[in-house]
This record gives sequence, structure tokens and C-alpha cells, in this order.
Amino acid sequence: MKKNFKYFISCIVIGFFLLSATGSGDSSSSSEPDKPLYEDKYAIRATAESLIKKNLRDPDSYQLIEIVPETGRTVTVRYRAKNGFGGYNVCAAVVSCDETTMHLISNE
Repeated sequence: MKKNFKYFISCIVIGFFLLSATGSGDSSSSSEPDKPLYEDKYAIRATAESLIKKNLRDPDSYQLIEIVPETGRTVTVRYRAKNGFGGYNVCAAVVSCDETTMHLISNE
């Protein structure tokens, strides 16, 4: 009788551990869908900066000034960066984004 009771209790304890390990009680991470790229300001900043830095002569000289949302799904990024003579220029890049990707339209 004692063996059956110990077996029953150990099965219940193992069952609780398995349920907690699967995360069945955590519904916040699975029920909320991912935001599209154009709605996530942190993803826009990181992606736009990487696109701009790819086109710079000295990517380490990049300094963000501001990000201005435009009409639709375009964003203007104003930044400072070194030019070919070692001086700094203030530039503006226009970036277009959709749900998953971002494209550099112009970089002045």
C-alpha cells in the first residue's frame, strides 16, 4: 500500500514539473503577434543604421541626430558622419520599410 502511495505522489510531482517546463501557463509570449517592422521604432533605428553604415567611408564615425517618420512607411534619418577629407557632414537618408524588410531610397 505504501509503495502505491509513493508511486502516486511521485507521478503527481513529475507531472507538475513537466507542465511547468512546457510553459503551458505562459500565454503572453505566444498570443501576442509580432509587430510589423514599420511599427517597431527600435527595429527601424537598428535596421536603418546598419543600412546607412554600409554606405559610409568610416562607419564608426556615424552619429544619429534624429529619426523623423514621414507619410506612409518612409522614415528620414538625419545623421553626422566623416567625409573624405576628415570633416563631418550632416546628412539625411530616406528609408522605406514594409512588414519585414527595409530599403534605403536615398542618402544625401
